[in-house]
Amino acid sequence: MWNHIKIVKLIKSHIPFRLKILLIRALIWFQTVFYGFFPYKGPWGKEKKIFILLSTDYSNLGDHAMTYAQIKMIKKCFPEHKVYEVLVGNTLKCLGSIKKVINKADVITLKGGGNVGMEYFREELIRRKVIRNFPANRIIMFPQTVYFPATKQGLKEFNKTITVFNGHNNFHAFFRDRTSYEIMKPYIVKHIYLTPDIVFSLRKIGGYERDPHGAVVCLRCDVEGIYSESEKNIVYGVLKHKFNSDVLVTDTIKDYKIETKDRVKELKNMWEIISNAKLIITDRLHGMIFAALIGTPCIILNTYNHKLRGQYEWIKQLNYIYCVDLDEKVLEETIDLSLITEVERLNPDEFDFYFDQITECLRGKND
Repeated sequence: MWNHIKIVKLIKSHIPFRLKILLIRALIWFQTVFYGFFPYKGPWGKEKKIFILLSTDYSNLGDHAMTYAQIKMIKKCFPEHKVYEVLVGNTLKCLGSIKKVINKADVITLKGGGNVGMEYFREELIRRKVIRNFPANRIIMFPQTVYFPATKQGLKEFNKTITVFNGHNNFHAFFRDRTSYEIMKPYIVKHIYLTPDIVFSLRKIGGYERDPHGAVVCLRCDVEGIYSESEKNIVYGVLKHKFNSDVLVTDTIKDYKIETKDRVKELKNMWEIISNAKLIITDRLHGMIFAALIGTPCIILNTYNHKLRGQYEWIKQLNYIYCVDLDEKVLEETIDLSLITEVERLNPDEFDFYFDQITECLRGKND
């Protein structure tokens, strides 16, 4: 929520994991009690409603793209419904007032991403509360990645999540990579699906006046980043040599909060940057997805978990997307190959079969 503030990022990075989990639990408990005594009156009307809960309220453009794609899909499926977006920071605040106005025919959706697990525990705990609080409503969790640590505590939390999922008769769980799907499939009683990241449902990003030049680097510097500064300097050095120093370093996470009113503008700015590059090198999942949808050659550097690799598996047939380990010689050879390869764009209809599963759930055909 406040990760765009540098001092907050610094403090959080130095808090031990167990203490961080305890603090998050305490914060969720306090908010639940507080809003129980001081209920929030939402803007909800009496019309047919569909809710988007846990929506993006922070500085991650990849997460904003997921929310943007989710809203587009929902509005297309429910033209007769009023769509209410509730930010993750407001979800607990709004639960009480939503419970007072929600009808059995109304639908709740949960934002997708990579937060089923303990790495982003705030979202995990809030999602459990939402599922428990609306037993009579259809709830659809948009495509997620699962990551629980292989520890005693990780197993305990995994079992809690499974219990909550199975405790709701009309909960539909979508997972965006085969590893996550296979982890959950033996335990979820029903309504489990495998679907690519929801941003792929945008089908095609483009329409810019293209003037491709230089390269873009988009590497993680957060909790999921695995590359040291010296390793990143290898990337910068190779690119500066290949592109005569025409190299732009950027990130899909900004150092300022992105308000919902600025979401589309910020996304289009990033898409235009990628569109006008000859090449992007990234370890960001949505850096790769944006490049795939735009048609810009992209070299993905492997990361420690299955989140990025899982999405690469959906598009590994594309001749302009490359997944490699960070090695200077390999980078040089892959860059040379990317510059002589004629891009064969992703078929916009490639994943329609999978996304039709979500639209069918939204319409209640899989209840």
